[in-house]
Amino acid sequence: MKGLEAFEDVKRAIVVAAHPDDLECCCSGTLLQLIARGVEVFSVNCTLGDIGDSEGRLRRPALAETRLQETESAARVLGLVDTYNLGHHDGELVANLDLRAAIARLYRITQADTLFTFDPYWAGQIHPDHRAAGQAALDAYMPSKMPLYRPEQLREPGAGLGKLQRVFLFSTDRDPDVAVDITAAYPVKLAACMAHASQFPKGEESLTWLKEMDGRGGEPIGVEYAELFKQMNVW
Repeated sequence: MKGLEAFEDVKRAIVVAAHPDDLECCCSGTLLQLIARGVEVFSVNCTLGDIGDSEGRLRRPALAETRLQETESAARVLGLVDTYNLGHHDGELVANLDLRAAIARLYRITQADTLFTFDPYWAGQIHPDHRAAGQAALDAYMPSKMPLYRPEQLREPGAGLGKLQRVFLFSTDRDPDVAVDITAAYPVKLAACMAHASQFPKGEESLTWLKEMDGRGGEPIGVEYAELFKQMNVW
């Protein structure tokens, strides 16, 4: 099983997630280590996260605005270059042609060489938004490299044909082959997660499940906490 060396050629990474806080919970410990060595990281959330309130305390527009603000706060904690939100409603994401095009546009604008996203093929991926985000992110890979696909995107400032060279899938139990020790980065990972106060109102106490999950991830490589990925071969 590979560790952080699996990312040695990464220069610019893009994370396509479904909701605000997905990046922080699923892969921020790894991203922190990449950022520390100069990798530029861009965050894409496909939905506004506007039903993510189990107690129904806020109306959906207010919750959406709160979660956009929390995303920016977490991005400052982590040192992300930029964040994007595609504006879809939480719980209603579909991997359709419009979503594919929106993601392909961001591959072209950011000129990212590496993609992190949900594993849409894992049978345990029961959240439909997670499956849709991961599927659309993978579906956008090939069109983004083709000059006749949505050529108007290529006229935007800084845009060029997509440059993705490698894909790492998170939230997977499908024989992950990369395990990154995130123990040293864990306090900052928790701080980034806690920036999403609407989701974790009791702070670290609300993240017991995350510690347990990352603790299980660390067991195969004998560390306290680790994040697991399935690497896809692409061309």
